Amino acid sequence: MESSSAPAGLRSPQRYLPQLESLRGWAIILVVLFHYVGILGTGGRFSFESSPVWIQIMAAGNTGVTLFFVLSGFLLVQPFVLAAGSGERVDVVKFYSARILRVVPLYYLAILVAWWITGKTAAFKALLFIPVGFEVFPFSVPWWSLCTELQFYILLPWIMLGLRYRVGRWLVVVAGLSWLVLHIYFFLQPQWLVDHRNDWIQSSIFGRGPAFLVGGLCGWVYLRQGCSWLLDYPRRQALLAAVSLAALLWLMRWYGMTGQKLALTVMPFYHDVEAVLWGGLLLCSLGLANWVKGLFINPLFNHFGSISYSLYLVHVPVQFYLLYPLVASADGALPVLQTLAAVVVSFLVSWGGGRYFATG
Repeated sequence: MESSSAPAGLRSPQRYLPQLESLRGWAIILVVLFHYVGILGTGGRFSFESSPVWIQIMAAGNTGVTLFFVLSGFLLVQPFVLAAGSGERVDVVKFYSARILRVVPLYYLAILVAWWITGKTAAFKALLFIPVGFEVFPFSVPWWSLCTELQFYILLPWIMLGLRYRVGRWLVVVAGLSWLVLHIYFFLQPQWLVDHRNDWIQSSIFGRGPAFLVGGLCGWVYLRQGCSWLLDYPRRQALLAAVSLAALLWLMRWYGMTGQKLALTVMPFYHDVEAVLWGGLLLCSLGLANWVKGLFINPLFNHFGSISYSLYLVHVPVQFYLLYPLVASADGALPVLQTLAAVVVSFLVSWGGGRYFATG
């Protein structure tokens, strides 16, 4: 257990889990592929209902953002769970400082570059972590999730502090149940779901909170319960992993075939369900057999996980500026070789930029 003077919220070498780095790698690759499909499919070039399965799954690659949220919940709840078990307290100032140093510098740089290139002053609203949607396209496409992450960072220490006291526990329970009831109520209203004015609420902690909750519960189970009920039983673990992965792939294929807005209308709690499935896979990844682990948890995905944040901010504008001119100028089907070359170049540039900013 780290002492209370340790920088809370920073990665502890003693508790480093390489599985989580690889899962970050999977998350960013899914998001990058999702945006490739979105740009290359501009103008209805893809008929997702008749597309190959792998394209349908790529079209649901935004599930990588949900995985990021689950991982945040899993990682950031741990200092508080450990402190509660030892009777210590997490230094909230250090927790916030660690989060700010992790997120803000590169995010602000991305905002300034976006303003310099596009000239759109809406970028300055983003400095306050106010969602700007597509107002600073293509740079602002991924910014919404950072606003949601910040909301989680702000709430988490106070929720965990409240759980230490009897009155606080009651307040947390009442507030949590109130949020859950409102979450269910509004997401069951089709007109509310399809109203674009509510997009920012749906993508805020109000709408995406279950992913952080799933991650936090997984972190609590892992630390306080030890997961012996799962990790000590390989067959049970393999069964849960197989069921979770199969269900997730089926869900992603259905989402990709149906389309984002229609899918969320038909299955309003889609993001909540995928968060639960990612939570199951996260727990299973902590004890995978060696031959299975090598397929999913390996140096390649560890590398992408290590640069996932910078790659997340860089990849959309690179993809757009290198690919969209080709898409816009093509009459009918895209030229295969030119498109493949543009995809490869844009990926290498995105990877190079992500790696530079992650290590610079």
